[in-house]
Amino acid sequence: MEARDFRQHCMSVAHWVNWSDTKDIFLFGDPELEITGIAVTWLATDAVLSRAAELGLNLIISHEGAFYPNFEESNSERRHFSEKRALLERKGLTLLRCHDTWDRMPEVGIPDAWADFLGFPSEPRPVESFYKICDVTGRSLVELAKEILYKVRPLGQNAVGMMGNPDKQVTRMAVGTGAITRLPDMYELGADVIMATDDGTHTTYCGLWSVDLDIPVLTVNHGTAELPGMMRLTDYLKTIFPDVRSEYLPCGFPVPFVT
Repeated sequence: MEARDFRQHCMSVAHWVNWSDTKDIFLFGDPELEITGIAVTWLATDAVLSRAAELGLNLIISHEGAFYPNFEESNSERRHFSEKRALLERKGLTLLRCHDTWDRMPEVGIPDAWADFLGFPSEPRPVESFYKICDVTGRSLVELAKEILYKVRPLGQNAVGMMGNPDKQVTRMAVGTGAITRLPDMYELGADVIMATDDGTHTTYCGLWSVDLDIPVLTVNHGTAELPGMMRLTDYLKTIFPDVRSEYLPCGFPVPFVT
């Protein structure tokens, strides 16, 4: 198997991706590299890259990017880019991002895996949607928050944000992931409580909207909502490439709160 084989597989199934303008590209390395094993992770930290090399896994598939331009004019970010590329080169690794494909992949992708992980009955998701509707009938907001906290603690999330009346009874929860938890869109799906992420919300305007309209919002870390999907990608790879070793490698996100 060559590194490019998985991307070609994605191109054959992910009709929702614009393959001339996508985040699902090789970020580093040789697409024709002969694969000794695949490491799947949410974020390709240096620690993940080093661990993959130790395990003999030379293709890294990450959901998020590895070279962000946000701090590109700073000396520290130039050093960051340089050192990460040097590490990838030294370890002989190829890095592929799988984002647009897996954000909408039916049944096994990020949104469905997250809703399945939470464990509430859910409605089918159209492929064009990033959101799921879950039935949480019979719970107050605080009861729902505590139940979710219990479920996400094994992922490293040890707190759940909560905006709204703790005693308010809720029934339909709109569940989102990543940086695209747009509250009005989720509410308009008929939800009376929203499960959002930190990167998908903003404390001031999202908080004002939630409190003034009395629409409860629960929040977890961006990574928390997407880790179950990357674990499921590992299982998916074992199905489509059964002769290639595939392993999920934790990346240290979410960063634990001090409690």
